[in-house]
Amino acid sequence: MSVETATATTLAHELSPLPIGRGLWLRQILAIIRVELRRNLFGRRSLLAYALAGLPVFVMLVLMIARRPGGAPVFENLGAARTAYAMIFQTFILRAVVFFGCVGIFTNLFRGEVLDRSLHYYLLSPLRREVLVAGKFLAGLVQTWALFVGTVVLSFLMLYPPFGATKAIDDLFRGPGLSQLFAYVGVVLLGSLGYGAVFMIVGVVFRNPIVPALTVLGWETISFLLPPMLKRISVIHYLKGLYPLPMSEGPFAVVAQPPPAWVSVTGLIGLSVVVLVLSSLYVRKLEVRYGED
Repeated sequence: MSVETATATTLAHELSPLPIGRGLWLRQILAIIRVELRRNLFGRRSLLAYALAGLPVFVMLVLMIARRPGGAPVFENLGAARTAYAMIFQTFILRAVVFFGCVGIFTNLFRGEVLDRSLHYYLLSPLRREVLVAGKFLAGLVQTWALFVGTVVLSFLMLYPPFGATKAIDDLFRGPGLSQLFAYVGVVLLGSLGYGAVFMIVGVVFRNPIVPALTVLGWETISFLLPPMLKRISVIHYLKGLYPLPMSEGPFAVVAQPPPAWVSVTGLIGLSVVVLVLSSLYVRKLEVRYGED
C-alpha cells in the first residue's frame, strides 16, 4: 500500500468518527499521534535517528570491552568513568546525537509529508490546524524521548560491568550514580523539547531546512564564546545548569552563570509553546503545491 493510500485510510478511520463535543481536540490530537507513530517509527526517514541513537551505546560498549596494557579497565574507578561519561554526554550525545536526531524527526513532520505528497489528507480532514500542529509535535516528542532516553540509560549503565555487580549496585543506590542518570535523562527530555520546537518551525516555514539547521548548529556551537545576553537565545545555555557534572568550556569561553533549574524548565517549555503558536498561525495559511517541490 502506498504512503498516500495508507495515510488517507488511517485518517478516515481515526478522525472522521469523532463526535463534536467536549474533548474533541484531545481525541483528535491522540489520533494524530497514533497515525504519526505508526508511520514514522519504522519509516525510512527514521533510520538516521535510529543510527544516531545507537552510536553512544556502541561507543560505551567499546570502552566497556577495551583494556589498558596489563588487562585493567580503561577507567581506573567509577569516579573516572562518570567524569568521562559527562564529557561524552555533553560533547557527543547532546550536541550531536540529540541535535541531529531532532533535525531529522521534527523537520520532517511537515516537510516529509510534502515530499510524500500526503499532507493534503490532513488538511482535508475535519480538524483545526492548531490541533494538527500540536498532534504532530507531540508525536515527534514521543519518538525522540523513546529513542534518546533509551540511549542515555543504556550507555550510562555500560559504565558498570567492568567494576562488577556489587560496585554497580552500591554506586547506583548508595552513591551518586542514580541521581546522575536521572539528571542526564532530564537534560535529554528538555533538550529534545527545545530543539524539537526549533526544528518544528524550521520544517514548517522553510522548503529546504538544511541551511537553517546548519545556522542553528553554528549558533549552538559558538554559544560558549557569546556574551551572556546572546547566550540566552541558545537552547544549550538552558541545559548547562542541569548537567550533573559540568565540564570546562576552555580558556576562551565567556563565563556566564547558567540559569536555575526552574528557569531552564519553564524557559524551554515556554519556547515550545511559542513555537507551536507561531507554527499554527503559519499552517493556517498553508497551501500545498506539490508541483513546486
